[in-house]
Amino acid sequence: MYKIMVVEDDDKIAEILCDYLDKYGYEAIRSSKFQDVKSDFLSISPDLVLLDINLPYMDGFFWCRQIRTVSKAPVIFISARSGDMDQVLALEHGGDDYITKPFS
Repeated sequence: MYKIMVVEDDDKIAEILCDYLDKYGYEAIRSSKFQDVKSDFLSISPDLVLLDINLPYMDGFFWCRQIRTVSKAPVIFISARSGDMDQVLALEHGGDDYITKPFS
């Protein structure tokens, strides 16, 4: 079973994402340590990361760079930011794709 790490500070969105992923046979694990996402990543060892940009303490760009120092696991940014520059920054900081909220 593939493990997907969800890094989302909005409880409702994180719950919906995890429920859908679980429904389709993935093991969805929510990261709750927004001060140290990298240590959560190392302990979970996910196959994929769904990462929000707007997080408490440090933003998703920072955490993506940190993840890239230890892994090549795919990182998909999921953010309410819809600007082209945010999408470019996400890819430049090591992201593999970018999805704008809300999505269906």
